[in-house]
Amino acid sequence: LHLEPLLNHVIDDAIEMTGAERGFLILVGKHEMEFRVARNFERQDVGAPEFAVSWSIATQVSSSGQPLLCVNAAEDARFGAQDSVLSLGLRSVMCVPFKVKSRVLGVIYVDNRLHKGVFSKTDFRILGILADHAAVALENARLYQEVVDQKRSLEDMNRRLEHQVEEQDSRLRAAWPDGPTRFDPANLDRIGHRGALVGGSAAMRELRALIRKVASSDLPVLITGDSGTGKELIAQAVHALSPRSARRMVAENCCAIPETLLESELFGYQKGAFTGANADREGLFVAASRGTLFLDEIGDLSPSLQTKLLRVLQEGEVRPIGGKAPIKIDVRLVCATNHDLARAIEENRFREDLYYRIKVVSLVAPPLRERKDDIPALVEHFLTLQAAEAGRERRQITKEALELLKAYNWPGNVRELENELKSMSSLGGDILDRDDVPSHIQEQVELLVGEESGFHDLGELVEAIESREIGKAMRRARGNKTRAAELLGISRFALQRKMDKYKIEVEIED
Repeated sequence: LHLEPLLNHVIDDAIEMTGAERGFLILVGKHEMEFRVARNFERQDVGAPEFAVSWSIATQVSSSGQPLLCVNAAEDARFGAQDSVLSLGLRSVMCVPFKVKSRVLGVIYVDNRLHKGVFSKTDFRILGILADHAAVALENARLYQEVVDQKRSLEDMNRRLEHQVEEQDSRLRAAWPDGPTRFDPANLDRIGHRGALVGGSAAMRELRALIRKVASSDLPVLITGDSGTGKELIAQAVHALSPRSARRMVAENCCAIPETLLESELFGYQKGAFTGANADREGLFVAASRGTLFLDEIGDLSPSLQTKLLRVLQEGEVRPIGGKAPIKIDVRLVCATNHDLARAIEENRFREDLYYRIKVVSLVAPPLRERKDDIPALVEHFLTLQAAEAGRERRQITKEALELLKAYNWPGNVRELENELKSMSSLGGDILDRDDVPSHIQEQVELLVGEESGFHDLGELVEAIESREIGKAMRRARGNKTRAAELLGISRFALQRKMDKYKIEVEIED
């Protein structure tokens, strides 16, 4: 940006339009004032400008922010006694500040050493207008240089990140030769991929389509859903498909750590801010710069932290604990909760203004009970992953066992299904049968089936459960009644009596 010719032009115009002999544009620095332009009525530069003006006048105007007009400086009671005024033989002087948002950037100073009363009130107003032009030009130049510096910084950071990503890919390929490295959009629903959102139900197809649409924007996202529905997986998919995917996604659970620690985690702190703060530490908002910050369980955030988070989102900057200067941030915020935030607002437990800040886009993670047709695909997905992690062949599962899993309501959702399959794979054989399905699942299914089948008599329900458990114990004991009785915690005689009652027939091996 060619600023010098523009500023020279401003001062030349000021001299010509006001009848001044000389004109100066002086910038106010942190510790001293700096001449940016020094010109005379012949449109030539003035040499040694620091010795050509009254520093008393320039300093007073820059400090007070108020313009000044002297008809005859040598006779003015305010400045007549100043050595610079007397030695320079100053007569007519005008000095006006130029500002940006009430901050004085500098002053324009014009004078005429030959005549007094040269400058009129109209000249005074004209100089003020020209000072405004100078302020705009300097602010634009500052912003332009800031953009140039940021661009250069981004380019440097991109090069470093690309190098880091390549190094990470190399390490991943060495550790997992057959596995994927960078996220591929095709993996969004690929069975056996760790970040997959598995399922062909209408709810999951709609969710994946929304994720692809949402990912391309930079809007804040709120993910809602029951515990265990995969809200963090959804956040990872949003980040992985976004333009920010080359940067980090930083995650924090808002209810996992105390409020005081969470504040320092989010915003960072400076050395000496509190006992134990022995060094500066950046917060997660800074750590996730140009990437994504995922805040899980946002509904558990304390009122105090809700207020501080709202301020960060409004101002686009964060102030570390104990810090004086704010830090500009550039993150995409993705939040998740299993709470009803609308009700929390009604009960004054969550700020309504924060709610609308974080819920620009909303994604809903459907509970597993509403997409039971996805259970076979999820079972295949988790069994494949578990086999790869354990370094063994994948377990197979019978139709009967799968039907039991489909009939269960899964209050813990996908997370519960994954954990139960881990248990079944660890304790069962190569083929998982209905007997490998945990008993609490079988019992709940029996209750549900009983309700749907019209079981109204408690005795009938108990008999159905007893019959099932005896059959299960006999299969595990391979027909050995003594062993089956031990498994059931009853005598062999009691077992035989119940088998006769329920007409259970098995081959005896003892």
